[in-house]
Amino acid sequence: MDKEVIDRQTRAITFSAIGRDFQLINVICIFANVVTLSLICTGNVAVVPLSIVIIGSLVFALIAGLNQIDTFKAWIMDMDKQDAESNMGIQGQKAPFTMWKTVFSLTYLSIALGQLYEILL
Repeated sequence: MDKEVIDRQTRAITFSAIGRDFQLINVICIFANVVTLSLICTGNVAVVPLSIVIIGSLVFALIAGLNQIDTFKAWIMDMDKQDAESNMGIQGQKAPFTMWKTVFSLTYLSIALGQLYEILL
């Protein structure tokens, strides 16, 4: 098989893995938030352990999620000329990574702060 073909397949697989990992991070964090919200709704919660879970899932979401966004940005920046000139490459180079990171961070931060506020009431 031609080296160029193998390189393109490798890049496609890498892109798929980056997207899959980001999706998995979000699924884990959403399930953690659903569980903690369910526990908060019952009213009988241990405040300190639940606060630790909320803060831990927030830290996990921020570290893992922001790293995946940076990984995607690096993947975009490392594209070869052929990929960079494709529609996907052009779209990726115009992606607002700072806005994505800001929205991602604010979303999980607001969820965590809302849960902590509700526990302390």
